[in-house]
Amino acid sequence: MSPSDDVLALLDEAWDDEVGFLGKLRAGEFDAEAGAAYVALFARIPPVGETVDSRLVQLIWFAPMFIEWQSERAGGGAELSRISTQVQEAVAEILGMP
Repeated sequence: MSPSDDVLALLDEAWDDEVGFLGKLRAGEFDAEAGAAYVALFARIPPVGETVDSRLVQLIWFAPMFIEWQSERAGGGAELSRISTQVQEAVAEILGMP
């Protein structure tokens, strides 16, 4: 089972610069109503395990955030920051950018 075409279209539209929640956010405009609609949209997406290997998504998607969260505590400075950026770029390359 995969997300329906209308859900995919709505997720894609969220990135639109003029009307999408994420597009507006990228431009520095917070639209609370669009944000609430965007969050509600996630309830319409089937569990990842039904569409792709959920373990793969868990392991690669969470890594950049984890590195960022741990950077101050772990030290590493510019070197860890460089690695964090490289991991983010690799995940974006694998998953693609909307």
